[in-house]
Amino acid sequence: MAFLLSGALCLADETAPFAHIKIHRHKSPQNRVLVDKTGTLTFDDAGRKLAFEDIWGDNFDVSYDDVTKVVFEVTTHMRGGAVAEVLSHAGIAGLTAAGAIASQHVRDHWFYLEYKNGDRNERVLLTIPKDSSDAVIGKATAVFGSRAALTAFKEKGEETNPDKLPDFKSKHKLKIDKKNHPLPELKPDKALVVVVCPPLAARDAGHGYQYKLHANDRVVAVNRPGTYSFAYLDPGKYRLVSQLDNANGFAIELEAGRPYYFLQNTFEGYDGVATTLSRNSPELVMYELDGSYFADWKRK
Repeated sequence: MAFLLSGALCLADETAPFAHIKIHRHKSPQNRVLVDKTGTLTFDDAGRKLAFEDIWGDNFDVSYDDVTKVVFEVTTHMRGGAVAEVLSHAGIAGLTAAGAIASQHVRDHWFYLEYKNGDRNERVLLTIPKDSSDAVIGKATAVFGSRAALTAFKEKGEETNPDKLPDFKSKHKLKIDKKNHPLPELKPDKALVVVVCPPLAARDAGHGYQYKLHANDRVVAVNRPGTYSFAYLDPGKYRLVSQLDNANGFAIELEAGRPYYFLQNTFEGYDGVATTLSRNSPELVMYELDGSYFADWKRK
């Protein structure tokens, strides 16, 4: 659910550049995998422009007037990301450090931006660190007004016993399709469920464990890090659960003819890799889907 940001959040006097902002971009025109680069975000009120720049040349410069949509959303990810992943392969000391890092869930914010570029519409996804989130959200609210919204959903992932899932022991064959990239379409008599499993690091895309998505008594989607799936379900009440070694999910009622968007998030800690399920905005999930491979799976 999206909420327009109120004027109470406005911090119109905050004009300093914001450092340590990450941009989430395709690795190259030929490689759809998304990579993170860190740079500086600047609101230039005098020139009425929003700009991002890093040392690798990933940048954009857009007029305030050309911005058509801004969506802020709390992230669901492990602290350290790829750093914690590297440490986990460095022996006991590394495992200890990785566990300490990953055990802290981060509440940064996604900053999704749409803007006009001539006759094209462009999309950008940034990550704003927690320490800067309030200031950036406030500044964007002051600048973009009703074009800015904060997305939040009532569904929150809860841990459940994976052994109690009726389809827990099901086996699946999964092919990573790097050539075809089918997009989900609505069906009037079905609910559309779109689920993406973002990788902790770009090099992990298409590799690693299988992440199952259960809808009540059966698996309806299977991913690996860096892939996406979608399914069509009859309308009704469901418990959607993401399963790895653990299981995490929530209850939700799905309506016919409507789309629902989810992320299967990854956390590493002392006990290995775990997953959480989050409901997210269509803007965020479809951006992640555009940077993911299609998971072509079937039951064995």
